[in-house]
Amino acid sequence: MPRLAQERDPAVPTTASQRERYDRILAVAARHGRRLDLEQVNMAQIAEESGVAVGTLYRYFPTKHHLYAALLDKYASAVAVPDQGGDRVAAVTALMTGAIGALLRYPRLARAMIVSANARQATSTEFVSADLYESILDTAGLDEPTDDDRQLALLLEQCAYGIITWAVTKGDDAENAIRDMTRACELILAPWK
Repeated sequence: MPRLAQERDPAVPTTASQRERYDRILAVAARHGRRLDLEQVNMAQIAEESGVAVGTLYRYFPTKHHLYAALLDKYASAVAVPDQGGDRVAAVTALMTGAIGALLRYPRLARAMIVSANARQATSTEFVSADLYESILDTAGLDEPTDDDRQLALLLEQCAYGIITWAVTKGDDAENAIRDMTRACELILAPWK
């Protein structure tokens, strides 16, 4: 009798060689995601081009959604924190518009990552997030944020997620998304002026 598929936690790389293999898989997945729709991405082909066994790929990424959600996490953690000379709102606006612009540079890949993050969230018992929240607080220079500061950062992260989701599902262009993010920063972060 066939086994039913079960949700399982992906393996976490712990050694330098495992992290290198993990990053290599993500790099190949990004290349595929830039030119193919998510439905066309082939896990066996990614494994082959990454130089890993298919079983190894599935150990780290049980599904395509795990793979592309992990790629979104990697992109979010690599967002550069700009220095705006002490102007919190300008610094966070630069962070958020830069992140959105970079993400939407490759619309197919952005869609694969957002759809996958949503799918992971829908099937996981734990919160799955590309956590810009900490980057927002760091960029604002808030070493000891208040509850209000935390709420503003969370609202801004949620707004950015909505803007990106709208852009990739409705086919909006990066320029409009960046304009919307700029306006959201002005409104949400007004208390930081």
